[in-house]
Amino acid sequence: MVGSDVEGTVHIDFSTTIDGPLLDARGKRGRITLEVTGGRMNGWIRCNDETRQLDAEDSIGIDDGQPHSLALTVDETGTHLFVDGYEAFSATVHAWFSDIEVSSLMVDPRRIMQVSRVTFWGAPLSNTAVVAESLTVSPLIQFAAAELAPRDAKRCGSLNGGAIRARYRTRGEGQGGAIVEAEGSNGRLSLAIEDGDITYTVTSGDNVVADIRARGRWDDGDWHDVVLVSGRGALELFVDGFQTLHSTGTAFFRDIGDVQRVVVGADLEGTRLFGEAQSAMIYDSVLSDHQVKRLASVEPIHTQALFDTGMDGSRSYRIPALLTLESGLVLAGADQRVSIANDSPNDINFVMRRSTDGGATWEEAKVLLEYPGSGRTAASVIDSVIVQDKNTGRVFVLIDQFPGGYGQPNVEPGTGYDEQGRMVLTDRHDHRYLLGTDGTVISEDGTATDYHVARDGNVTKNSQPAGNIHLATGEDPHESLLSARTSYVLLIHSDDDGETWSDPEDITPQVKEEWMRFFGTSPGNGIQLTRGKHQGRLIFPVYYNHEEGRTFSCAVIFSDDAGSTWTRGSSPNDGRQLDDVELSSRRLEDDRGSLHESALVEGRDGSVHVYMRNQHPSGRVAHAVSTDGGQSWGEVDYVAQIAEIFSQPNAIRVSYDGREAIVFANASQMLPFRGRGVLRMSFDDGTTWVHNRVLNPRHHVYQSMAQLPDGRLAVLWEREWQGLFLSVLPLTWLTSSRSTDG
Repeated sequence: MVGSDVEGTVHIDFSTTIDGPLLDARGKRGRITLEVTGGRMNGWIRCNDETRQLDAEDSIGIDDGQPHSLALTVDETGTHLFVDGYEAFSATVHAWFSDIEVSSLMVDPRRIMQVSRVTFWGAPLSNTAVVAESLTVSPLIQFAAAELAPRDAKRCGSLNGGAIRARYRTRGEGQGGAIVEAEGSNGRLSLAIEDGDITYTVTSGDNVVADIRARGRWDDGDWHDVVLVSGRGALELFVDGFQTLHSTGTAFFRDIGDVQRVVVGADLEGTRLFGEAQSAMIYDSVLSDHQVKRLASVEPIHTQALFDTGMDGSRSYRIPALLTLESGLVLAGADQRVSIANDSPNDINFVMRRSTDGGATWEEAKVLLEYPGSGRTAASVIDSVIVQDKNTGRVFVLIDQFPGGYGQPNVEPGTGYDEQGRMVLTDRHDHRYLLGTDGTVISEDGTATDYHVARDGNVTKNSQPAGNIHLATGEDPHESLLSARTSYVLLIHSDDDGETWSDPEDITPQVKEEWMRFFGTSPGNGIQLTRGKHQGRLIFPVYYNHEEGRTFSCAVIFSDDAGSTWTRGSSPNDGRQLDDVELSSRRLEDDRGSLHESALVEGRDGSVHVYMRNQHPSGRVAHAVSTDGGQSWGEVDYVAQIAEIFSQPNAIRVSYDGREAIVFANASQMLPFRGRGVLRMSFDDGTTWVHNRVLNPRHHVYQSMAQLPDGRLAVLWEREWQGLFLSVLPLTWLTSSRSTDG
């Protein structure tokens, strides 16, 4: 039966303290393997000519000897790997056992693990069904009264790591108190609610070894499930199944010496919690995010891979751009990084997928922009940003373009064009030529030449091949003319909802200055203003540097004629005061003032809000407001609620329950890799962020969001090395969060 189904699910309950294979299925047309590698789940799918690695790199701690559940599901969207009930990885490849014509299938082939259950289904289980089939972790000790028996209290004292869980509610706003407290021979431990926040403190002797606070509004009188996890080098607080705080350093019962008392619903002096603690328990294992979600019965989020490593033979995909069109069709764009995962210089194409059913299924990826060369010396496009003119229906994509062997770190200053808007070309002897719009080439003094350049950059001389203007120097033996070795910005458009696209238009001379070295997009979403005197204006976020090449300033380019022409506004850095020094994007030298990639949203009054990646020591996302449609900016401030780890932000305006709101997303913490993707919602144009929730507690870098036709939020996000993944969630997922910080 397993070999005859085209879709299905396999579920395995197991425990292990060692790496090794867990499932090995072999057939005439391929092989499917699942294994524990470095304490995480890993796997490979090899079917026909396709190979995918199922590297669930964030499923850490699988080798802790505790029972875990694994599920592998294949459905119409691809392959999905679940650990302890929740999706840990997905791939675009559709390969079930029937696809490989399985002839042998072994579970725990080396007999080194403890497998307690193996179940196959001839159809893919729903995400909720996978959760229901998965194990829940069992506590070491469960409270049956307000205080543990002395023997159980003593058992807690041996725990160097583990978890404390309690279900509680307060009597209402402003009420609080201790949820769980413990006393030992050398200190105290306390999990409490204070002013709506969850706190955890541990003292050892005269030292405070832990003092953390997850800010929120968990004193609302509703039931909340709080979990404190200590282990793997960190303290983590979870409320209602979602991580609300991750803090380095551990502190648990063993730090307070021989444990003498552990109480719930009161402090050690007997002062009761102003509310009720319904249940509490102690775990002797370090719980994962998925295990905590399983305990809280969190509704799973539907996630699928849209662009994953190996798809169409590409080494990597990065840089998401997502947009819902007026027609309801959804577009998703990405960098296709063909041979290596790096930024430019690299062989990078721009690819796009379309969904005609609100993001449920997707057409095959199409390469929209491709430049010549291969590997690190290839010409490339990178960092797309997308917007639609709702008045005409035309969709625009703005993207960076680099000649072969060049990228943001090593480009030369200049626009690559002369004052009349003609592209400048040079030959091997540094003689300059000018390229006409019809492909003809003249010398700098206006003399006609025998050269001709096609739209793809291919050069002919007297109709004979003579290289390509975009290639790296020395790549083509017929090389004759090359473009300037600087950065360019290209614009493509579609008038049929992304079915077909125009040839690229180079708008560099419209928006870049000769003193600029790098000039490029801030990837993700552009906006069109819908109110105020600049209603209808199209705006793209961009950023640039100058000759010194180290400091950056953001700005926008805008069009008031439906995308025919584009103008660059000033930067928030132009005229800005920093330590009583007036800055200028033309002469910026202090990296504390750098403003990099940015995200734009329209305010309720027609203003433009910009949220900026930066290097400021505050560690907060930068923000400014324009009241003239992006032409100039007010004061730069730093948003106290939003952490900044030097990674791309994204923000969109959404409609929710008859109200307008802003949803903001970014990677919020170094772990030490960039990670902990958080979504936030504001109903007052970013003055306060009243709902904050962690989408991905570990690997998470760039993202792009769109509101789908049915009102749900789609987030296309990247793990940086693993590809781009689409998660779709109702806005109630965010509004139900009581966290006010992230």
